[in-house]
Amino acid sequence: MRAWPAFVLLLATTAALSTNNLRDARFSCSLVGDSILAGLVAGDDGGFEPVAKVVVDQLRKLILTPVDLRVSAEPLRTAGQVEVALLEELQSRRPDAVVILAGTNDLWRCDSSAITTSLTRQYEACANAGVQHVVGLTLPPFTADATRWFSFVDLPRRIEQTRLTVNEDIRRAAPVLLDLAAEADADTTYARPDGIHFTREGYRALGLRVAETLEAALLGRAAPPRTAIYPGQPR
Repeated sequence: MRAWPAFVLLLATTAALSTNNLRDARFSCSLVGDSILAGLVAGDDGGFEPVAKVVVDQLRKLILTPVDLRVSAEPLRTAGQVEVALLEELQSRRPDAVVILAGTNDLWRCDSSAITTSLTRQYEACANAGVQHVVGLTLPPFTADATRWFSFVDLPRRIEQTRLTVNEDIRRAAPVLLDLAAEADADTTYARPDGIHFTREGYRALGLRVAETLEAALLGRAAPPRTAIYPGQPR
């Protein structure tokens, strides 16, 4: 990744925060979503690998001001439930940035329109609340073993078609895009032992990508490819 001079990052962050007092400047961010942003670990290891911790640690190295990050992400949340959580977050404060991942737990319904409609409302709610940077994540591959029991009704294929359609909608609608689906398809770091959730390594990679995307948004440029922070890693 290009090494930006410290004063450039400082000026960009200052402008984003709209303050002249750097001692009081604080970059606030909210992560809102389901088990992926919560960091629910797949496999026998289990537990959580908090994406937020990596995001905070990395941002503190990048933007030179205190980072105030809040997480509202829980397993099994539907897009509608993520939307409710987001609205509650926006009522309690106005963060500088919001990161949204929703729709994973709706895919089995095979209703792409419902997921996209909810996500569009979420992006609009952030804009109406004055959030400066809204990051939308595409949905990574969904190949849960449970869906194979319903192959006689063609459920696995229908779920995949729904995911692909939703992701195309996200790519068009997200104010700032983090294409997690494309990266997960191309990079073995994002292995999914249970067909849905990443390993600890995958969540650490995701946290770094979220931080890098936020940094790029603050600087007003496109996020660099993943190899910028993972030199030599397979793609």
